[in-house]
Amino acid sequence: MSYELVLLNGKIHTMDEADRVASSVTIRAGLIASIDEGNTAFDPGAKVIDLQGRTVIPGLIDNHIHFLRTGLIPGHDMREMETAFTIEEALSVIQARAKTAPKGELLSALGGIHPDQFDEKRYPTMAELNDAAPDHPVYLSISNWGPGASNALGKELIESLGVPVGEDGIVPQGKETVDAWNALAARHTYKDTLRQTSNQMAFALSKGLTNVFDMGGTIPAGGWLDPATGYNPILELMRDDQVPMRVRVFLPVLDTDAELPDLTARLDYTFKEFGNDIVRVVGVGEWLIPNKLQRQQPLPDFYTDSVRAVAERGWIYKQHMVALEEQKAHLDVWEKVNKDIPLADLHWSMDHCYGIDQETIDRAIDLGVGISSHSARYLEGMVQSPGAPPFRMILDSDLMVGGGSDGARISTMNPWCMLYFAVTGKNHAGEQINPGQSISRKEIVRIWTQPQGWFCKEEKKMGAIEVGKFGDFVVLSDDFFDQQAVPDENIRKLTSVLTVVDGKIVHDAGVL
Repeated sequence: MSYELVLLNGKIHTMDEADRVASSVTIRAGLIASIDEGNTAFDPGAKVIDLQGRTVIPGLIDNHIHFLRTGLIPGHDMREMETAFTIEEALSVIQARAKTAPKGELLSALGGIHPDQFDEKRYPTMAELNDAAPDHPVYLSISNWGPGASNALGKELIESLGVPVGEDGIVPQGKETVDAWNALAARHTYKDTLRQTSNQMAFALSKGLTNVFDMGGTIPAGGWLDPATGYNPILELMRDDQVPMRVRVFLPVLDTDAELPDLTARLDYTFKEFGNDIVRVVGVGEWLIPNKLQRQQPLPDFYTDSVRAVAERGWIYKQHMVALEEQKAHLDVWEKVNKDIPLADLHWSMDHCYGIDQETIDRAIDLGVGISSHSARYLEGMVQSPGAPPFRMILDSDLMVGGGSDGARISTMNPWCMLYFAVTGKNHAGEQINPGQSISRKEIVRIWTQPQGWFCKEEKKMGAIEVGKFGDFVVLSDDFFDQQAVPDENIRKLTSVLTVVDGKIVHDAGVL
């Protein structure tokens, strides 16, 4: 008898083409077996959960996140800091982590936060950090470029590694914060990475994030994901059956010359779209050349050869395209290659797309490529770019659109911060930075679920709650679709009370 899980008496937003809201769903052997067949569809031994009217959505899918790199963050990561909006809330996060981390070990929040997110518009003071975690070094920073803030033990630790810290515990923005990150990271062990990666997966599942498209770590500083060894931890966890969510891996390429050694090695010695339903290598991206080269105008000639090679071999490709000038330059090359090798069936996508215009969207439509529209500008000041994603314009166009965060070193990992930005246009400090481009709550949930399988050629199994698709879904802490129940400013506080992946309960808040 196959394992069954049955959810009854809920508001199940399937996100299918008919936009159906069901009341029950049965999952058998990891796949959706039936919808709205009530209590007649399951075996006597099935696990049955009464949802008590709660709202259910498909598992959220982030189609561009530097997830595995967060395993390299030194210390015991305090990811919950992303949704602390007062100093009191921030100190509560630190106090909670101090209770679970071994005495004397570093507590960190590096990336995904900004002091302006707090009502007080500052970091906690050294004295406040001392009181919150008297037995642990504490270090907070806006990614690796800072500024950073530490308590007394954190100051002592960082200075012992040769990096100066102010008397107030502040590490100045710039070289000092880069040096602090790198010095702390040098103490980080492989065992630490395994622990941290497992903790990050638990955090993601607690927010309803069930699937991540990992884009590697392509900047050799602040948590560099070594292309030769950086994937070993997730592979070890997979072998030990310790990966409770789905991971789709995109492999960055950093060639700097026409010989294309990095790309050639990838194409010749990596099995295309290989893996299982939990961990799978699906494509190349978010680079085919380093960032410093791809910002050049025009792009280096060998980029065309790279694109042609990827197209000839039939690989999926996601390309970082921030500014409009970048987007146009890359599409010039893609259009040239498309004359010989049609791109429409390859499931390629333009990623980020800040400041994109309608003309460029139309060019993407003609090529048959998709757009991954990301909310990283939520942390205003973190990503310096000409504009934010014009969600309304993109969504109103006739092309494949998916969503993501570009977290967690640059942006937040918490998907509800990303959905908040798309719905409100407001950044971490509550400032309106994307006027006229907001989309509805249902629209943003849709682009984080239903179309995401297209970007990894798994649209037959991934996305909506439909018979035959993966049994991945989330029972929400409150009804996101009811603005009275969840006002805009409360979106970021939403969590999952029950997360299911592959028909298995992988997060349970104990509510149901």
